[in-house]
Amino acid sequence: MIENHPFKTLYCSHCGTTLKVKLSCGDRTCPECRKKWFGYHFKILLDCVRTWESPYFLTLTIKNIPDYSFGKYNVRELREAFGKLRRHFKRISGGFYVVQATNYGRGWHLHLHVLFDGSFILKDEVSKVWRAVSGGSYIIDIKQVQSPKTAVRYLLSDFLQAPRIRPEDRQAFNDIFKRSRLVQPFGVYRKIRLRVSYKCPHCGRCEWIDLESLLGIKGYWHRFYEEDS
Repeated sequence: MIENHPFKTLYCSHCGTTLKVKLSCGDRTCPECRKKWFGYHFKILLDCVRTWESPYFLTLTIKNIPDYSFGKYNVRELREAFGKLRRHFKRISGGFYVVQATNYGRGWHLHLHVLFDGSFILKDEVSKVWRAVSGGSYIIDIKQVQSPKTAVRYLLSDFLQAPRIRPEDRQAFNDIFKRSRLVQPFGVYRKIRLRVSYKCPHCGRCEWIDLESLLGIKGYWHRFYEEDS
């Protein structure tokens, strides 16, 4: 596991205050980085979900994938299957989903947790369509959300720890999910900004410059963000 978290010093464009920030280490299995993702995603998503009239929580699973055949294309196919499901059920108007992958030694269990704004859909109907679009998988669950806070916490709960995989699976996990967004807005919420800009503790502004910019190596004043999931 990578345990090198580099630091970057930023300078506020408005008042010159310096801010030293810890960057992500680049390891998608790092518990420290994942907890950071949980922290800022939680507030953004909760503020949004609290405005919804009828939030629902949907879990979509697919059959376990053998270790030797698990790859990026499996994640791509899962996303595509969810897109087909949404096109069938227009009531899933938009929301957020999290891609999860676990492995306890019986192959990869790949699934989606989906929090969406919409209306009631029968579980059997969703299961039937999911079987058709996912290539035979049919185990799903759908529930109306009673507490937005509880639902968002559960949606992001996988980030409160390292992935539930074996030590020998870490490299595969990193290879497969490199540059692959784990928290994804969709539908009418697809333009929701999930990245959090650093805020100056002195003046509250969010425009920064780093040393490379000061030296004229690159760029000008601009925003710096927490690394996204």
